[in-house]
Amino acid sequence: MAARLNKLWQDPELMQQALVRAEPLRIDGAKIRALRRERIWTQKELSVKSGVDQCLISDLETGKKTTSRIDTLVAIARTFGVPTESLLVQSASPPPVQPIDPLKDSILRTFKKLTPEERNIVITYCQFLVAQRGKRE
Repeated sequence: MAARLNKLWQDPELMQQALVRAEPLRIDGAKIRALRRERIWTQKELSVKSGVDQCLISDLETGKKTTSRIDTLVAIARTFGVPTESLLVQSASPPPVQPIDPLKDSILRTFKKLTPEERNIVITYCQFLVAQRGKRE
């Protein structure tokens, strides 16, 4: 994504195509606030310099809004003179994969190999077994 954003930064035609798609991006509002404060700008000053609505800047900085279109991201990044990807929330690593019960995994793999008719028979039989167990308890 970083390479794509850098291309957008430099190519107005690509930027226009991205604007048409208006992809939502997760923007790091704390980073925007930090950059703005480093320059001793108010939100209104950033708004005037970037062309981004002051209310949107406020919402991004406070976390009230966490996504925005790519044109907003590029406008703010250009105003600060930073790479666009530096304003994005860094994606967290995916959650660890939970170990699967080997028996359940084996049943699922076998079930996937059955035809739809055979699957219905298995489901009906399992429901029958559960109902019978309920009667015994």
